[in-house]
Amino acid sequence: MYTVLLNIIEVILALYGYILIAAAIITWIPDLDATQVGHWLHRLTEPYLLIFRRIIPPLQLGGMMLDLSYIVALIVYFFIRQGVLAVLVSLVVKITS
Repeated sequence: MYTVLLNIIEVILALYGYILIAAAIITWIPDLDATQVGHWLHRLTEPYLLIFRRIIPPLQLGGMMLDLSYIVALIVYFFIRQGVLAVLVSLVVKITS
């Protein structure tokens, strides 16, 4: 039972990682932000990304702005995901043994 719950949590965390990547890709494609999918991805990712946007300002490259907060947010997310899964796996091992 605990392994099923662990697998569900792992899938949810993986899906959110894919959503973060999709939101980053959508920002590169003109007018795709204005679609319903763009709005949906924005609502799901903006609360998490806002933490990093407050700390890391966009980098100006000529006439473009490069948002480094996405890169930092993805790296931090994957470290957090691995940490959460490691803690959950150790808890399941303790409970089942």
